Amino acid sequence: MAVQLLNEKREYPRMASNRLVLVEDEAGKTKQLIAINFSTNGMALHSNAPLVLGEFIYLRFRSDDQEKKVIEMTAEVMQNFKEGNAYVVGVKFVGQLPLNSSIRASL
Repeated sequence: MAVQLLNEKREYPRMASNRLVLVEDEAGKTKQLIAINFSTNGMALHSNAPLVLGEFIYLRFRSDDQEKKVIEMTAEVMQNFKEGNAYVVGVKFVGQLPLNSSIRASL
């Protein structure tokens, strides 16, 4: 998948994406969302429902490199906005979760 840099003047430029992301919330509930863009600082996810603002979520997805490495990290939900019948959820990367996440073996 080719990565396309979006034309913008942000501190952390965003790159277009269309990748599956497994998301686990603080209650342990999991769902599969689609990343629509990402940067070194965060990601925008397409969702059927908003996520809880300020909640920390666990993300797991594969990289674009040839080895398709699995990337696992924690993010904070920073914004939700409605787009048509769905939501775009903006998250900020904050690090890694402890090893007890239930979706670690899912990908």
